[in-house]
Amino acid sequence: MLDEKKKTEAYEYWQDSSIRVSSILLRIETVVSLRRTYDYYKKKLDDAWLSEKSKLLDEYLNEVNYRIIGTNVEREIYFKKELSKCRSLDAIHIATALKFREMNNTDIILYTFDKTMHELAEHYRFKTNKL
Repeated sequence: MLDEKKKTEAYEYWQDSSIRVSSILLRIETVVSLRRTYDYYKKKLDDAWLSEKSKLLDEYLNEVNYRIIGTNVEREIYFKKELSKCRSLDAIHIATALKFREMNNTDIILYTFDKTMHELAEHYRFKTNKL
């Protein structure tokens, strides 16, 4: 959506996924990022940019099954000390995936472009993309 270097690759991952699951943080992170991008480039963007991108973002986000961050995710982070190797928000995403996999007994592909998060995904035996 933001014409970043990995846009095409990210879109391909999105299209390859039949079920999309994330913590509610995804919605928060993407909305904040979109608004910050607009504020930063406001002089170069037309007035409709933010509303058009927000509408597109909503379309994508409506395809995601959201998990609430509760004590089960907090406990996962507390007991899995390896999660402290990454940023807090990434640790929440991985802990959410761990709990979802445990509760649904299903394979999960964890897509990320972050090296540390990728290493942790492999550590916890998630299928993941190549970096």
